[in-house]
Amino acid sequence: MVIFQRSLLREFGNLAVAVFSTLFAITLTTQLIRFLGQAASGKLLSEAVLALLGFSALNYLPVLLSLTLFISVLMAISRSYRDSEMVVWFSSGLPLTAWVKPVLIFSLPLVFVIALLSTFLAPWANQQSEAYRRQLDTRDEMSRIAPGVFRESADAQRVFFVEGVSGDANGVQNVFVTTMQHGRLGVMVSRRGFEETAANGDRFIVLADGRRYEGNPGDAEYRVMEFERYAVRIETNENAAG
Repeated sequence: MVIFQRSLLREFGNLAVAVFSTLFAITLTTQLIRFLGQAASGKLLSEAVLALLGFSALNYLPVLLSLTLFISVLMAISRSYRDSEMVVWFSSGLPLTAWVKPVLIFSLPLVFVIALLSTFLAPWANQQSEAYRRQLDTRDEMSRIAPGVFRESADAQRVFFVEGVSGDANGVQNVFVTTMQHGRLGVMVSRRGFEETAANGDRFIVLADGRRYEGNPGDAEYRVMEFERYAVRIETNENAAG
């Protein structure tokens, strides 16, 4: 009987490792695909993918361990029936309830860990994930700009696009900006741009060597202006919301 319990516990452990590894890999892969899709569409900064993936993995641990416990026990019982071990078990005069003790020995530590994770770690991971997302949402427009991605401003009045980043960390190349002011659409294109801070602390995106097209969609009358320097004030999401 003792030998049987040890063998069964060893089987539970091997199955649990295999099942948890598979479930964890599937979960990480699906979450990574989701976050990468959001980053590709401009809804999420690429630098935030790994952090949010880690918080998401911690949040899913209680569910994955619960599934691991259930599937491991179920697979062990199914294998015993499939390999006719249960026939030998019943022929020896032992009831099915004799499985209860080894199952409890295996499951109780996991149940304790799942309870701790559900009570402390998963809520903490959720809070940290939400706090991190709010921190990203309050970043200013310039810090949210990424090469090759269209970014909408917090007030939905501007759309930015840059083709690449220059050698200077604050400089960008081939900039495209659309603005909506007083019902008129403005489109600005420039060869380069950079960030500048005024004496009063206001921050601006400065476009250099470019053109501005202004008019109404569908209207043939457009104003075209060339400029050597054009400054667009940067707003944080907090200022836009206020």
